[in-house]
Amino acid sequence: MKAISVLGAALTLMALPASVAAQTRSAATCLTEREGESVLLYLAPDLLAQTNRICAPILPANAYLRRSGATLGQRYAGVSAEAWPAARTAIAKIAGPDVAPLLDSAFAAPAVASLVAPLVAAEITASDCPRLDRILSLMAPLPPRNVAGLAVAFLQLAGDRDRKAGRRPALPICEVQPR
Repeated sequence: MKAISVLGAALTLMALPASVAAQTRSAATCLTEREGESVLLYLAPDLLAQTNRICAPILPANAYLRRSGATLGQRYAGVSAEAWPAARTAIAKIAGPDVAPLLDSAFAAPAVASLVAPLVAAEITASDCPRLDRILSLMAPLPPRNVAGLAVAFLQLAGDRDRKAGRRPALPICEVQPR
């Protein structure tokens, strides 16, 4: 759960000037499930590459990341490019009107990913690597969109707990309304 919380915090604060950070944490602004999925799909190749960079060297030779980590990242690359337009809109939504125009630049897409992935990776410890290796090996057969949907569902659970405890969620995914 720590890595998910870090991801949420990183997404919320990425590439933002300090004066805008408080604005992004507004309780009134949240991402729909689809918007959250788009952000995660967009960032996936860079997040996977960072995880692989940190964990593969310290895992045993038969670990999933050592055998297939790069291949998994490549699977997400095509979906990532497709997800950028929706991810850009979602990021602009939580970043606010001062940041939104910056996301229209041709340099925004690579800049966002290159800023967020290292922030998340900085929170990965060697003791996290065996669990991350197992999680990635379990999710590998699933379609990327299903993985993003599951990740958003877990972020919603964490967000619900944060709200009940009086804390703001790390990534502002809108609360699920009962059907």
